[in-house]
Amino acid sequence: MKKIKIVCSLLFITVIFFTSCNPNEIDDVSIYWNTNTLTRLQLNGNVKKVVSNSGKQVDEFNQDGYITKSVYTDTDFSSTTIYNYDSNGKLLSIDFTSTGGKGAEYTTTFEYQNINKYVVQNKYHLLMDGLAPNLKARINDYSRSDYTMEGSNLKIIESHISEGITYRDTTLVEYDGKYPSKITSGELLIDNISYASNGMFLNYTKTTQTETWSSECVYYFKPDNQYLMLDSMVQTSIDGTFTRIDKDEYQYDVNKNMTGFKNYMGEYKYIYSYLDAANNWTIKETQYRPINTTTWGNSTTETREITYW
Repeated sequence: MKKIKIVCSLLFITVIFFTSCNPNEIDDVSIYWNTNTLTRLQLNGNVKKVVSNSGKQVDEFNQDGYITKSVYTDTDFSSTTIYNYDSNGKLLSIDFTSTGGKGAEYTTTFEYQNINKYVVQNKYHLLMDGLAPNLKARINDYSRSDYTMEGSNLKIIESHISEGITYRDTTLVEYDGKYPSKITSGELLIDNISYASNGMFLNYTKTTQTETWSSECVYYFKPDNQYLMLDSMVQTSIDGTFTRIDKDEYQYDVNKNMTGFKNYMGEYKYIYSYLDAANNWTIKETQYRPINTTTWGNSTTETREITYW
């Protein structure tokens, strides 16, 4: 049987953008890329703290809706992440520490510039990391990314340190006004990017191509004035003379919670049995069935404890 690489399929989407900047620098909070962490996490109301994953995960937020602290604790591992902002809500640095295994401790700092552009943070994770207004550099002990305008294009220089050796990669981002229109880096191309009036993605195409193999992934999003919700993703993979087309599909309820996910392997179903006064779910059940079967497996239950300011 011919094997095809599946490089774009996402089992679930957790869109977490922590590098929100001062919304007054480009446009206002009506633009999605200027919203706070609560909006990115699809949390309603003035949330103060969320305890999830059987108490292992604790996230804290300030009264402006930005995450300030994230703690994960398990039997033999723990991590703490602190987010530091200036008085305008611009993210200045992230302090990360972990115990267990080799452990780690480092700080990532952020620098900004006045270019009136929404900057691609990570070409490989455009959906997950999104766009950041006026980002100039992201720096820690292990890597550095510099974002520099050259004419009407943005050049991203990424440096990564591994075993004392520095590796560098260059990405070119073309713009149509304030938003990226094309991203090019070696074998990777992201284009056909379209936006809603609030700056959210409507669709884009991600292509990876080598001499013998290629993958084209087209992402489609649901039009919405509040949350960024993936509607579907169609991947066309070509290996020599063999072609395969796969599709991921996402379903949501009236509260914009994801209720289903289906791809070439199977289908997930999510049931929200309790919503609190702010319309945030606190109990979610998940069921799965493999493709070409009619029987759902046993359900697993996830709970969240949410407190408000």
